[in-house]
Amino acid sequence: MSKATANLPWYKTEGIVHAGGWHPLPARIRNGGKSEDEEDLYAWEYTEAHILRLKELGINLLQGQCDRGLGPTDQAPHQELARQQAALCHKHGLHHATYIANTVYFESMLKDYPDCEDWVVKTHDGRLVHYGGEQTFRWVGCFNSPGWRDRTKREIKIAIDVVKTDWLHLDNLAVWPEPDSCHCDYCQAAFKAFLLKRYPDAESQTHRFGFPGLDHFRAPNFYLRFIEPWDLAASRNPLMQDWIDFRCHTVTDYVTHLVDYARSLKPDIIIDANGQSIWGVNQALVHGIRHDHQAPIIDVMHEENGDCKPEETRPCLHTIRLFRGMNYVRRLNGAMITAYRDDVELARNMTLAGHPGIHTSWGYAEPKQSPLNPGAPGVPELLAHYRRHTALYTPVRPAARTGIWRNYHSLAYDNFESHLSACVMEYCLFSKRIPFSIILDSEITGDGPADIDLLIIPNMQYIDDHQVDVLTAFVQRGGSLLILEKSGAWNGQQRLRRSNPFAPLFAGATFAHDQIEEAANFDPNQQFVAKGQAGKPMTAHYGHGRVAYLPAIDYVHPARSLDGGLYNSKYQGCDSRYWQIPHNWDEILATLDWLSTSLIPFRLFGAEHIYLDATILADERRALPFFRLNGNAPANLHVIWQTDSAPQQPTLYLPEHEQPLPLRITRNGHRHESTLPPVRHHGVVTWHA
Repeated sequence: MSKATANLPWYKTEGIVHAGGWHPLPARIRNGGKSEDEEDLYAWEYTEAHILRLKELGINLLQGQCDRGLGPTDQAPHQELARQQAALCHKHGLHHATYIANTVYFESMLKDYPDCEDWVVKTHDGRLVHYGGEQTFRWVGCFNSPGWRDRTKREIKIAIDVVKTDWLHLDNLAVWPEPDSCHCDYCQAAFKAFLLKRYPDAESQTHRFGFPGLDHFRAPNFYLRFIEPWDLAASRNPLMQDWIDFRCHTVTDYVTHLVDYARSLKPDIIIDANGQSIWGVNQALVHGIRHDHQAPIIDVMHEENGDCKPEETRPCLHTIRLFRGMNYVRRLNGAMITAYRDDVELARNMTLAGHPGIHTSWGYAEPKQSPLNPGAPGVPELLAHYRRHTALYTPVRPAARTGIWRNYHSLAYDNFESHLSACVMEYCLFSKRIPFSIILDSEITGDGPADIDLLIIPNMQYIDDHQVDVLTAFVQRGGSLLILEKSGAWNGQQRLRRSNPFAPLFAGATFAHDQIEEAANFDPNQQFVAKGQAGKPMTAHYGHGRVAYLPAIDYVHPARSLDGGLYNSKYQGCDSRYWQIPHNWDEILATLDWLSTSLIPFRLFGAEHIYLDATILADERRALPFFRLNGNAPANLHVIWQTDSAPQQPTLYLPEHEQPLPLRITRNGHRHESTLPPVRHHGVVTWHA
């Protein structure tokens, strides 16, 4: 083990090859639809034969059941099974994980805790929220309830001290969507405290709400007379904006509280959660997700992305839909796990996430005897390749010098236009094989993102003065900045600016006037403008850097133009059907080329549907991992390095070859080229820069 990897957690050196089984028998039966031999199938999951089969398949992590939200009387026998399963895993060299619930099976829980109704979500009109569908027997836990937090910590203590698990999965780490958000007494009190901390005096209260005094404020409800919450184009009501921020604060505080407690019991416990990945819907509004505050607290994200809908007709989108979350987690130096059905999806996970994840052929939440199934064709070979060359996939760090900024307030208060701009730009770069990293607000501080040369601002409308200063200094030092659409229209106090904050970068250029939508009157404020209005593209040199402004993205599908594509049954988002190359992509690409000569440091071509990333390995080699769809027939791919100096020791790793293959390089002007041996689905090219 190298010095660079010596102190890393095991999953950063071994990788995560995962199997599941996190529904205990009572939950399976209560949910209905089970087979006549369900008890026998469940019992097999706790046998040594099962663990040995997982080891034979190359699994190194089994996530089992521990807490499903039942009362301790009904849950205790299954926690004893979890303890036995963990012991078997450790005996045979597997790591063990346990599931921690966010719901209450109240028919069971009330037997032990008659007061458990105090733990759960209560809507503004006093209703108790059920999980959904036919699962009327599950109430949803309230993250601000002291009783719920204490109960969850008891289950964490059992998982760590009794079961002896290595890993905790915090399921559904998100609050409930509007209009069923929690308005219980705990949430009302916590929201009032949140407002008072944010607006502590009469002056700040008057500036925000028009008058002083917060005594009679209460959490807003989203049963709106003229419009449903999922139909709001944007949130302009200041209290609703603060409520969105508060719900994000609630999730952040909850996960911090639980993680700190778990690590007080076992400092090296691994924490994973689902919900913190990047989707096409406004996750701040719907589920209280603020990525840059929550994701760094946990170690691993479990991805259950809903971006690809049944209406999506492009097969490639069903495979590549997860690329944004994987991109973000890689930059965060975390890990992401998700399921895969076949060797193409496994190659995707290895390329973009660095971890295989869960093979659905071998079981998921209720595996039963699925591990006895053979893997899908090609899967065993890819997993064997991964075990031989794990260091190609983890630990690695991103090598991309281009970033796309996802600004929290813009994406939290705008429900579609800002999301569309970000999603389309991310898809364009990804599908055109331009390496990039997703940048969040935590990096728009200090000197800005130090490892980024070109930063793209995709219609991020809420930008505060400090962030403007950081971006200005970024360009002054030599960075390049692409500003799109209405970025910067609102300031950090959620007020419309009178003049564009980026105008000084363009030598005081006057920006076109916009209109105020509500009154349909001429707007004296000089804002960035949307498609169809009079804005013109601009470019400029500023300090040692460059800056460009494009007023419009000519979308194939404009905002809210498609039906369906719903999240949580009601909410629309920028699902994968919106991910189309804009009509003015040539204009956008030409602007990007002007901003950065190193936009595409290398090119890989020779077949359709190739997707790649750019990484730096622990030994400082550069790597180009890639996968291709429709790879039934091998293809001779061609790689070009657009650099003056030749790559040193270029090597290709293919699953079909146990040993790496040296590559022959030819020089063509300022480019260096190599033709790869036949590639089916996956490969990794490495070199020393």
